[in-house]
Amino acid sequence: MLLFFSNSFVIDELVRLWELEVILTEDIDPSVKTAIVLGGGVYHDKETGKIKYGRNADRYLSVLEPYRHGLVQKIVVSGGPANYLEPWAKESQIIKGLYLLCDLPPEDVIIEDASLNTYQNAVNCKPILEGLGDEKFLLITSSLHMRRAIACFDKQGINVQPYSAMKMVGVRRWQIDYLLVPSLVNFSKWRALIHEWIGFASYKVRGYV
Repeated sequence: MLLFFSNSFVIDELVRLWELEVILTEDIDPSVKTAIVLGGGVYHDKETGKIKYGRNADRYLSVLEPYRHGLVQKIVVSGGPANYLEPWAKESQIIKGLYLLCDLPPEDVIIEDASLNTYQNAVNCKPILEGLGDEKFLLITSSLHMRRAIACFDKQGINVQPYSAMKMVGVRRWQIDYLLVPSLVNFSKWRALIHEWIGFASYKVRGYV
């Protein structure tokens, strides 16, 4: 079992089946005017007083290129408190602060700061998106999380185009060390993949997707 779960080829092939491909900026639907960025993994460090963006930083940075190229005009950031002990440290507000540091006009960044999970992201974004009057939106989250996110927004009748970030696996490789040598890193990949499997299944049972 240790050899199986620590094998790079096995876990990468399973992740490859679940992840959605990353599209290029030029492939964004020209009818899209607004991007939706889902929070996650960003929080305030009480010890240092600094903001930690973690490995999900790709989510927040991915929107900058299409925005700078004029492919999207508005950014809706969705995410409430990442820590129940710090209800004031809301992910969407922190991410908006990052965008302001990047010289984005504050009126172009709309925040939804009540959501605690992906289902709530879709539900709470719906009235905001309806107010914008757009027909299709660019949905930005990690590639592994994208299937569940799309399903939640589809359930709410929100038409989205996936713009995946933070792809976990790359080109398929055939090197001997990759195929046979165990790696502890793969246990974290299993954790992330199983989290998504369970999350999608539980959402299905609850009728969220």
